[in-house]
Amino acid sequence: MFTLIRPLAALALGCLGWLAADAYRPLNELVPETATFGLWVAGLSALVGWLFLGGHLGRALWYSVYASLQAVVLAAVLISAVFSVRQIFVLGYRRQYREPMEAFTGFFEHLVDFLRMGFEPGFLTLLAAGAVVIGITLHILRMLLERRRMTR
Repeated sequence: MFTLIRPLAALALGCLGWLAADAYRPLNELVPETATFGLWVAGLSALVGWLFLGGHLGRALWYSVYASLQAVVLAAVLISAVFSVRQIFVLGYRRQYREPMEAFTGFFEHLVDFLRMGFEPGFLTLLAAGAVVIGITLHILRMLLERRRMTR
């Protein structure tokens, strides 16, 4: 039977993504100054929360925290990849790439740049603390939801 742990995981990771987007914006000048950056980050984080984190919770407390740390890293890589593709299209539209191979190698350059700028110690502390809190909270919620489901 379906419990609400997947939507709760998506909501929790989406909220962490929304907060992280506001903290990441001053670190990178390539980030668009529009409000859609926060929405994209929150949406992609919620997708990772639904698909990955919601299915890996509940074995043990340490494993739930470990899975939430993995989910945060997976969300960071996914968001970096999406915005790297965006940057390739922006630079391609400006005709700064003359050949497709330049765009292909440029994707990996931008991917590494987006990830490298996130290695600010304060930003990493925000992500790690958020992941630990999410892991503990979702583990407790899953235990309560499973107990309620089993009593029915």
